[in-house]
Amino acid sequence: MNKLLDDHREREIFQEALLSWFKAHKRTLPWRKNNDWYPVFLSEFLLQQTQVSQALPYFEKFMRLYPTVSHLASAGEDELLKHWAGLGYYTRARNLRKAAQVIVTRFNGQFPQNLKDALQLPGIGPYTAAAVLSIAFNKPHAVVDGNVIRVITRLFNISDDIRTTKARNNVRELARHILAPQSAGSFNEAMMELGALICQPQTPQCAQCPLQHWCVARQKNNVTRIPFKSPARPRKNRFQFVFLFVHDDRLLLLKRPGRGLLAGMWEFPVQETDAEQFTKEISNILDERLSAFGIKTAHPIPPLRHIYSHIALQYRPLLIPVNRFLQYDDAFYVDQKWLPFGELNSAGLHQAHKKILNLAQFKDWWQRRKE
Repeated sequence: MNKLLDDHREREIFQEALLSWFKAHKRTLPWRKNNDWYPVFLSEFLLQQTQVSQALPYFEKFMRLYPTVSHLASAGEDELLKHWAGLGYYTRARNLRKAAQVIVTRFNGQFPQNLKDALQLPGIGPYTAAAVLSIAFNKPHAVVDGNVIRVITRLFNISDDIRTTKARNNVRELARHILAPQSAGSFNEAMMELGALICQPQTPQCAQCPLQHWCVARQKNNVTRIPFKSPARPRKNRFQFVFLFVHDDRLLLLKRPGRGLLAGMWEFPVQETDAEQFTKEISNILDERLSAFGIKTAHPIPPLRHIYSHIALQYRPLLIPVNRFLQYDDAFYVDQKWLPFGELNSAGLHQAHKKILNLAQFKDWWQRRKE
């Protein structure tokens, strides 16, 4: 028999212990300053697949730029993507804006307090809906993120592979069972905070844990083996040439389509290649790839790498001076523009190509060109 599951009073003692710990040790985070739903809503989008430390400056920036859901709903997509640059997973930004628009037009500017309605908002799944509803409105919905999965699997000594649907459903059911319904928001935050600060993946601080009395994995000396997660699929290798066309102190940017990887972002012209072609001499690349433009000279920059969740990208930037504002003919892209160098960092350029601008070789070449 597990007392947490079968003994109501034992479960209350457990909940009180966790909530007392949270009250004493919780971090001071800006979305915890009041019970307003909008900062919670914004923070949950920012924190999807992003660490708190990385999300904090973006949260402060977005609250300055878009202090209400109406401001957010009115933002242009390009503008929002520009301010989102660096966080990755840009679909989150587009869904954040779309959700704000639905909240304004359909729900009179208020987050819907019915779970079914909340789940119809763009970009909002069971986790985000439960988080906003419980934290902002104290609705009795259990929140299950990576931190909570780790706490619960250790608490109940669950050794099943957490990549499986069966294991995750089991964790969700247990989370619902141990939830403190009268303090749902604080309880959910406490579970996530415990996972972030105490029940950490590699170095759990078990001696400081308020739940150690109930932790079966600790009792069985299994803490470091739980949770079990089978290896992820290996990333796909991709290779690209990146062409930095330069004329009159401007560089050519192209806009990606509104769907797929990096949807709606701006980038320098790209051509896919393979591992063999990637290492060819520059003269061969110019002959094969850029002969239509009459280009005979390019300045190579050492290859770069950028890692996405499912892609390991290697790319070779080539600086290419041209004598006119040419049009780049590629049906993949939906728009293009020549932009002054000083405006590139604020143009909605995605992070992989921003790396090029920060390279010493690029800066040196640009400076020599100006002299």
